[in-house]
Amino acid sequence: MLSVGQDELAIDTRPDSSRPRPFVQISEQPTTPTVSAIAPIDDTNVFFLNQRGQIGVAKFSPGLSLIGWDYYSKVKLNALPSLALGPNYSVVTASTKELTQSFDTDQDGSLDFFQALVRKWEGQLEGVRITAGPVADPHGRLLFALSPFAPEDGAPPVARLVAWNPADQTLKTVTWSQLVIGSFALGPDSLLAARLLMPDYEDGYYVSLTELPPVTPADSKEDPTTLPKTLPSLLIPAELTDGKPPTQLCFFFEDGKEKLLLTCPESKQLIEIVPEKSGKAWQGSILLRSKTTYPVQSLIEFSPGKLLGGGENGFVPLEINPDLYRITRISIAEDVIVLDFSEEVDRLQAVKPDSYSVQSVSLRGGKSEVSLQPTVESDGKTVILKSSEIQDGTVLRVVCQNLPSSSGKALFNTSVFYTIRQR
Repeated sequence: MLSVGQDELAIDTRPDSSRPRPFVQISEQPTTPTVSAIAPIDDTNVFFLNQRGQIGVAKFSPGLSLIGWDYYSKVKLNALPSLALGPNYSVVTASTKELTQSFDTDQDGSLDFFQALVRKWEGQLEGVRITAGPVADPHGRLLFALSPFAPEDGAPPVARLVAWNPADQTLKTVTWSQLVIGSFALGPDSLLAARLLMPDYEDGYYVSLTELPPVTPADSKEDPTTLPKTLPSLLIPAELTDGKPPTQLCFFFEDGKEKLLLTCPESKQLIEIVPEKSGKAWQGSILLRSKTTYPVQSLIEFSPGKLLGGGENGFVPLEINPDLYRITRISIAEDVIVLDFSEEVDRLQAVKPDSYSVQSVSLRGGKSEVSLQPTVESDGKTVILKSSEIQDGTVLRVVCQNLPSSSGKALFNTSVFYTIRQR
């Protein structure tokens, strides 16, 4: 029997009420749990939500091997695929109609008390529902998204991301969008990444990047004219995901950069974005990071440099195969496109213009071929494609159709994209 509580003591998350107490029992199981959402507790344990709406706890080794798991609640919640960690190891979930907090009141390792934190908001009687969340922010607030609502007669309906502050029981809008927010994640410096839903658009999938405003005092009035708009920042082309939509998002730090991962359960793919700010706009590279054996529906940065995913086949450590020859990044500088690779390229092929196909696809419609002149950096892992035809407001599509590594390996994926807003 393995236990957080027998081998170690869990401590409440709020210092003013900290006290050692036993936690849920965790044991080896003959089966693996289904996983639709994960929330880290510490560098060893996580809460998870299974596909039937039950909350569990799992314990991992430093190498992300599953040691054991058990249910924290056998109650089946009608919950969206997101979890937030509340005070005293409570768990916060959301359905379309309310934000719910669950407690273990008698400290027997099982959730036994459930209370509605938020069940009223503007537009609720008109059918406005929660579409994503909850996500906890560094200020102790809980963020969730609401579906479009027209605050005034004749006004266009807008979706909202709202923050609930448990200290004063207030609900404030922090950003709004003309498109429904299907999922979102918070990164460093209150950077919001959100999947904006546009079902009728078949060529790609929108991701927005928005810097959320500072937290205002509880008694301050909400001024909708000063709130940032959550607008499409990047377009993930449908061809990169085999026409299957990305679902959940996760920020993580790797190779000195903050990156964004998106799960594509239907195509068993992970999409990687490197966000970059240019003036007031966000843009960045978009590439296929890896393919998984099983569909991954949720993922978290479990610890620095380590990603943990989950799906219908249980938990999945998400490591990159070090022997994989792949494009690791695309960046834009003035009149050049810079491609980074995981291994040295075949220099003879890399300097040939016909080893590449580059298209510039306007965000307003239309596309054109881009001519280029390639050169290889001294390390052999960076190729520079010089061109004078790189335009703002486009999605750049680069295909390396004939570029083996110096050892003869074929590229894991030959296509990479970059959304250019401005330079």
